[in-house]
Formats: sequence, structure tokens, C-alpha cells
Amino acid sequence: MDFSEGLLRKLIQGEIVGNFSPFSTGKGRKVEAYIAALVDQLKKMEGSLVDVDFTSYGNGFASYGEVKISKLDKSDTVFVNTGRLGQGVREDHTDGLVLYISTLAPYWFYGGSSWLASGQNGQWKSGPAGFLRPSSMVKLDQGLWHGEVERIEAIMQSFRYTLLGPELLEQPAPNGLTIPTILADSPYQVFDCFFYWED
Repeated sequence: MDFSEGLLRKLIQGEIVGNFSPFSTGKGRKVEAYIAALVDQLKKMEGSLVDVDFTSYGNGFASYGEVKISKLDKSDTVFVNTGRLGQGVREDHTDGLVLYISTLAPYWFYGGSSWLASGQNGQWKSGPAGFLRPSSMVKLDQGLWHGEVERIEAIMQSFRYTLLGPELLEQPAPNGLTIPTILADSPYQVFDCFFYWED
């Protein structure tokens, strides 16, 4: 599957593209509702904690939403009691699964990533996950995450989202493209056309 330069240019200009509704309508609110229904299905997965934040990029514009998935049984998490300031702060280091869901076209990607949550007296604050790159898919522990990946892929397919693979995403973006992103520098990859953040 190769993408035309025209399609990639539309994506980096923030245009909604797709050959089925709601993407074919070009209307952001309809796409947002569609993705909300998709995310609701992800949240129903047994044995998983699904943390969704499509607004984590502040006042900037992100072409995607991030979904962090961790194990309900915490088998993907290491617990550390830091004792910081004598307060017994606990930190949870999670090696989880992160999805990038395009809000401009029906494409997605996933990979392994880590994040930290800290807690004290029942109050928890989760930190951001590391940004994904095309190589992030191979960093995922497939033995630990095989079942969840199968369920996620089935849900995404039912919403007609196509999974993008590392081989395609690692290809160079067409020459002359300027991508409004703070996540990568030129020379860009196809990945950067789909998943970018403009502050």
C-alpha cells in the first residue's frame, strides 16, 4: 500500500480524507463522534485499563489521538516506593501499549511505550507516554500483549480503520513537504505525515 503525494499533502494540511462516512463528509464533528464510538468499544476490553486523552497536546493541533492501554492485573507494571520527601510516594512504571488513531483519515498504528504514574494518599497522576515512532511496534512484548492486540485489531477493523505497518511508515516522505510538527525534523518519513503535532 503506497500513498500518493496528494493524499499526504492533504493530511499535513489538516484535511479530513477517506472514502466512507464520516471521513468522506470532511466534517470534524462527525469524525469525532465516530472515533468516540470506537474508543467506547476499546474501553470494554476485559482485563485492560484504557486511558484516552485526545486533548493532551494543549492548544496545538495533533493529527491523532493517543490511547494508552495497560493490564488490569498490573503484570506490565513495576512498583517503586520512592519515599520522596518522607511521604512514601509510590511510582508505577508501566511498559504498555499505545495506539495512535488518526483523526484525519481511517488509519492507526500501535507500539510499545512506557509511562510513569505517581501516587500518594490515594491521589494518582499519570504522566505522558513516550512518543511512538515506526520502530515502536517491534518494541512491544508480543508474548505479553498478543491477546489484546488481536482484540484491538478486530475492533479497529470493525470501524474500517487500517493498520499502518512500520515498513510503510519508515519510507521517506515526498521531497518538498513541510510538516507542521515538533515531533520530528526533516528529512521526514511517511509516519510524520499521518501522526504529527503542531504546537
